Amino acid sequence: MSDKLHIRFWVILGCVLLLGVQSGISQITKDSLFLQHLIGKEQYHDAITFTNQLEQKYPISIQSKLQLAYQKGFAFYSLKQLDSASVYFSKVSSESPFFSKSQFWAGLSDSYLRDFTKAEKYFKAIDSKDSLNRSLQTFELAGLALLQRNQQRFDSLQRHLDPSLYALQKQQANYLLYRDDILQQQKKSGFKAGLLSAIIPGAGKIYAGGQLGQGISAFLQNTILGLQAYEGLRKDGVSSPRFIIYGSLFSLFYIGNIWGSALSVKIKRQEFNEKIDEQILFDMHIPLRTLFN
Repeated sequence: MSDKLHIRFWVILGCVLLLGVQSGISQITKDSLFLQHLIGKEQYHDAITFTNQLEQKYPISIQSKLQLAYQKGFAFYSLKQLDSASVYFSKVSSESPFFSKSQFWAGLSDSYLRDFTKAEKYFKAIDSKDSLNRSLQTFELAGLALLQRNQQRFDSLQRHLDPSLYALQKQQANYLLYRDDILQQQKKSGFKAGLLSAIIPGAGKIYAGGQLGQGISAFLQNTILGLQAYEGLRKDGVSSPRFIIYGSLFSLFYIGNIWGSALSVKIKRQEFNEKIDEQILFDMHIPLRTLFN
């Protein structure tokens, strides 16, 4: 009788343990599905709050199975909290199936933050044995080279881009346009802009990238003041109030036109750099969204 009780005890204990394990697995699955639901519905603040709860609830091994670091990093990235995104993407284990994705997103986050050294480290950490990963890695590194204005590095990487990969075709074509625009902008000289405006008032502003109307306006202002000063000198002499007033105004506008034209090159270059960097980063982002979602 005691043997039967003993066997029954172990059978019951085994059933209890099995039910407990099944219950645990079921809850983990529910939590995973709910987290994916929050991410899918773009409820990123709620997703971060939920991952915080799961980090308190489960040990590291379960957290890894739930891919909490990746999910949290993606939520932060989607909220444009890029510092936090980079931190959590970097926590994804190299054994995780999400490792390559995480490295791409981390590299892009640091590209936006202009921490190009870290960005390059993340991109280069990706396993390039997979052909898609290798193409995407080369593409992202080429974008990084454009952001750094490293033309030689870009040209080297550009030769290894895969033109047959549809997901990258448009962005690769854009890269070449950006490269040409950057080279064209870098050729512009503040000295040349000033010299042109000294010869023809307003010409330097047009050269710097200003609108035609700005150049014409500067030309007319200087021409009118110059003619008035000349008339004052011709009719009333060098000491006449008319000549002194218009001569002073002409000198002020003429010198200001030269200085402003030279300065315009620097201002336009800064505006250009900000705009084209935004376009480069956007094109670096698009394939990741297309291929990873």
